[in-house]
Amino acid sequence: MADLLADAGEPAPAAPTEPAPGGHDVRFEGLTVRYREGAAPALAGVDLDLPAGRRMAVVGPSGAGKSTLAAVLTGAVRPDGGRVTVDGVDVSGYPAEELPRVVGGLLAEAYVFHATVRENLLLGRPRADEAELTAATRAAGLLDWVGAQPEGWDTVVGEQGGQLSGGQRQRLALSRALLAAPPVLVLDEPTEGLDPAAADAVLASALAATPAGHSVLLISHRLSGLAGLDEIVVLDAGRVVQRGRHEELVARPGWYREQWLLQEAAERGYLALAP
Repeated sequence: MADLLADAGEPAPAAPTEPAPGGHDVRFEGLTVRYREGAAPALAGVDLDLPAGRRMAVVGPSGAGKSTLAAVLTGAVRPDGGRVTVDGVDVSGYPAEELPRVVGGLLAEAYVFHATVRENLLLGRPRADEAELTAATRAAGLLDWVGAQPEGWDTVVGEQGGQLSGGQRQRLALSRALLAAPPVLVLDEPTEGLDPAAADAVLASALAATPAGHSVLLISHRLSGLAGLDEIVVLDAGRVVQRGRHEELVARPGWYREQWLLQEAAERGYLALAP
């Protein structure tokens, strides 16, 4: 343990135009969400700030409310109480065509449409050139796969990415999110389906590709790769139970330290068994 601590089929969405310039301040104020009347809240009075340029990870056990937080920010879910504001404006007040230019990214379900790789990517930014496509797919770890296909960018992928592996589908959806480059980038489990080594590399590359001044809200069940983020928030049963930087949280008793030790031990075993 001491050694571990030392190592401390839906319709296509409306395509955005170009990313809005500059950074934006996000605030979650007393956010409460219930999916059914009388049920325990998915989020219960959550207060968080995500200033322009800040990179925040939200972690916690399954059912803690992580994806709900992302869904409210993107306008996919309406809260029962409290609000989310961007530069002081409630997200519910943004026109439907405007919010995706400010807040966007990759939600829990990585949608890939029956179209070419290029067409899937251009849903993120219709006027992107090939250099921008290349940069986004490189950051998501997909460029080598695209280059290996006889049709390259014009390779047709099936509905919901049926001709792609789970990892390739995730990388394609992540490439589209990075290409769109909204000022507030939401990444809900962006490395789902990737092996541990690939997941760490893709996450680091994706964060490095995010423009300076843009904010990131990262939802992750993996704790590896979070050390460079500005803040990590732990949710449990819809409430904030811990917050701080990685080095602070691994030094304190609590869910984060326990889970990090478990994941590190499990991944060391995985790597030892890898060919």
